[in-house]
Amino acid sequence: MKIAYQGIAGSYSETTIQNYLNDFENQGLESELVSYSNFQEMTQDLVTDDIDLAFFPVENSTTGLITRTLDLFKGLPIFVEEERYQEVRHTLWGLPGSSIGKLRKVYSHPEALSQSQAFFNNHPHIEAVPYTDTAQAARYIQEEQDQTKAALAGPKNGELYHLVPLMTQIQTEETNTTRFFIAKHWSKSEEKIGKELEAYYRKYPKRTRWMMYVETKHRPGSLVTLLNIFNLFDCNLEGLDARPIRNQPFRYGFFIEVDVSNLAGDYHLLWKNLEYASEFLQIIGCFKSMNIK
Repeated sequence: MKIAYQGIAGSYSETTIQNYLNDFENQGLESELVSYSNFQEMTQDLVTDDIDLAFFPVENSTTGLITRTLDLFKGLPIFVEEERYQEVRHTLWGLPGSSIGKLRKVYSHPEALSQSQAFFNNHPHIEAVPYTDTAQAARYIQEEQDQTKAALAGPKNGELYHLVPLMTQIQTEETNTTRFFIAKHWSKSEEKIGKELEAYYRKYPKRTRWMMYVETKHRPGSLVTLLNIFNLFDCNLEGLDARPIRNQPFRYGFFIEVDVSNLAGDYHLLWKNLEYASEFLQIIGCFKSMNIK
């Protein structure tokens, strides 16, 4: 099985995959980890079955939705079958002999920099410099051999890239956590999607959290009409996030998450009602809601 992630060894995505493979139900799973430099290429290879699973960071407890990944799902035959939560504890990695007082630049992924804003507020002499990936930033520091530069990255990167910790737990929020989606290619029949969801639930009865993308009609009350359907079928709305519709300025679609464990009725009827209230409707995934540590 080929499992894909964005970044290199030591990145939080790679750590999440290792934890996934170490879980009891996945131990012994024959796997090959495939590293990508960007999510677009990873998504394309997932759709063409060049890889089997892909791990996407989609939300952070400090900074919110990671829209550059979630937006990639729109309109594609991709299906999320599991979510994972990864603790994100940033360490400030530097070269031997360096110190916070010597630093002038700190490199990391923009998300990691945003999650550590309090540190930069308290150290105005240090510039936050966006970099492709947390682990790649650590590798860059090792290559540069410049004591005025450091990287924000995960705990594995010191050993991997021969760096020393200048400060640990640097993230602004102590409970900083990133949510990952585990996605696969799934060509769903648009005419029979309601029945397919019903069959999927019978096979996986604990996967009662739905993620969908919806574009409603552009007229007063359209979104309210859609949301009332979830109330009618006794679904618990757990997330609603607006995203711009491509090539339609100032019009928005919505990523919606609902818990359907107490569904009043059947999936096919629910889906038909949602279709009636929508201009575009896509199921992104059905998965079991995981506990956050």
